[in-house]
Amino acid sequence: MANGNKKDNRLLRVKRRLSEVRMYSIVLIALLVVGGFGVYQYKQKLNYQQYLENRFQRAFYDMTAYVNTVDNLLTKASLARRANQSAPVFARLWKEAASAQENMGQIPYQHSTVDQALKFLSQVSDFSFAMSQKTMDGNDLDEEDWKQVNNIQTHAKQLSDELNQVQAEVHQGNRINWKKVQSYGADAMEDTPVLGSMAGVNQELQDIPTLIYDGPFSEHIQQMEPQFIKGKQKLTQEQAKEKVIQFIGADRIAGIEFIEETDTNIEYTIPVYRFAVQLKNQEEPTLMIDITQQGGFPLWMLQHGERPPSDQELSLEEGRKKAEAFLKRNQYPNMKPSYYEKTDNTLVVNFAPVENGVILYPDLIKVKVAMDDGEIIGFESLGYIMMHRTRKIASPKLTKEEARAFITDDFKVDKINIAVIPLESKREVLCYEFKGTYKDQKFIIYINEETGKMEKILQMIQTPNSVLTK
Repeated sequence: MANGNKKDNRLLRVKRRLSEVRMYSIVLIALLVVGGFGVYQYKQKLNYQQYLENRFQRAFYDMTAYVNTVDNLLTKASLARRANQSAPVFARLWKEAASAQENMGQIPYQHSTVDQALKFLSQVSDFSFAMSQKTMDGNDLDEEDWKQVNNIQTHAKQLSDELNQVQAEVHQGNRINWKKVQSYGADAMEDTPVLGSMAGVNQELQDIPTLIYDGPFSEHIQQMEPQFIKGKQKLTQEQAKEKVIQFIGADRIAGIEFIEETDTNIEYTIPVYRFAVQLKNQEEPTLMIDITQQGGFPLWMLQHGERPPSDQELSLEEGRKKAEAFLKRNQYPNMKPSYYEKTDNTLVVNFAPVENGVILYPDLIKVKVAMDDGEIIGFESLGYIMMHRTRKIASPKLTKEEARAFITDDFKVDKINIAVIPLESKREVLCYEFKGTYKDQKFIIYINEETGKMEKILQMIQTPNSVLTK
């Protein structure tokens, strides 16, 4: 009997040891799985960081190349004094300056750091557009125009020289740490020589004078009293913060940091409160937004930095609907989408309000949509803030048929609208908008509803990813 008990005890000890071995094995396997997953996640993070570094680096090199081309084209423009010679130069200059601006906007500097450079490139692009329109009409540039060209060329050369200096330092091995720039912004410049050189780019542009010209988005558009916020109450900083939460959505926000407020004593500026927003899926602030101090309306919003790669992609119609829904949610009713452009898996749509059946093109709002998940990552309402107001719009004096008679019979009309459009003189006119086809090409023709004058002819440029005009 005793032998039987001993045998049973040995069996129990063996089973216990086997159970312990199994348990240790399971724990070990679990640790290996967790450790392996951690290593995988770490490698994925490193790969993504490298991906961002490469994208930022490419944007910097592309931006430098475009700025160099702008400098070169401005010199060529100075040599081409006749309209038929300078028209193609200004047309290309407009495109190159816009491309430089787009690439600079992809670099993760704090907005205030590159504000002057972005503003300058925007001025160059708009000025070139205005000059290309003037020369294409067969008009030579006057003495004041050439002064502007020379002035811009001087500053473009300064910008080009500074960027080339930064690029030379990178070639010498002083690679820009874009992660540090993204994390610390301007503070990263203090102890990094190559970033200090980049700060010089901004410094060189501090004294650029305001450009005055008849361009579509020229500086003197802003030298007006903003109509939409006129007479509205000034908000406190805390009230403006609440407007940020309402606009972006509390469910998306992890934290909000107040950055600065603009000086209300500076002439021709829209006073704003500026905030940096950390979204819930981000480790740091990646979104900047300006709220007008009067009335508390969003003037500008941009989510900077690259988004992770995604296999998902919305259709253009789905992206447009996301933008429309965003505007409706933020109390911008009756907004009509017009032109759009899709680049780098984002969609920018221009919207104009419609009141009593009249499209108000001066009051534009732009919305930028991420095409992987439909997130709104950009917003700009300068036209709306500056121009939107209650207008007294009289009934057209001409009928549709009478206005149509001012256009060649060969033009096939597809659609007719009534619209308020801005002229280069910044005057507004009420027009019939005729959309149609002429010789297999799409055009929009604007006929003054009172005089029958053909105010504008725009050719529609349609591609699989955009609808633009020229």
